[in-house]
Amino acid sequence: MKKTAIIVMTVIMLICVTGCGAKRDPKYIGKWEAENMTLNGETTDKFVGIPIGALFRFEIADNGSVVWQSAVDNKIIQNANTGKEIKWKEKEENIILFTVKDLNGNDPDETMNLYYSDGKLSIIEGGSSINLIKVEEFTEIDPEALNSAASVIQNFGITQ
Repeated sequence: MKKTAIIVMTVIMLICVTGCGAKRDPKYIGKWEAENMTLNGETTDKFVGIPIGALFRFEIADNGSVVWQSAVDNKIIQNANTGKEIKWKEKEENIILFTVKDLNGNDPDETMNLYYSDGKLSIIEGGSSINLIKVEEFTEIDPEALNSAASVIQNFGITQ
């Protein structure tokens, strides 16, 4: 009887350790879209004519997964999640870490820090930043204009 009780207790503890998972701060959970970005000291809400919020949209889930929700219906941009897995975890207070894993094993894992301040998340890289706000629903954007701009970028590259 004692042996059975010990085995049952061990199984329950293992289930709690593996099943309960890490507690994640709810301030990060939800839909985030870019409000603006700063490049070379200039802040803008557009990138080559496309609203920045159409390009950088993430849905952060409480199970540690992230989905990039591009509004652009374009084979290069829209398929950004294909063959990729994005996970997140709290790195330290007010900093979360995104890890992008290539499920095909072709590319090494990539990581990116996102910094939380005043209810916003920021991706900061070298003197540039992309600033995201939490939204109930992603902002509706004219898909025709987006797809036209995406096609120009795809076919001719970015000229800035």
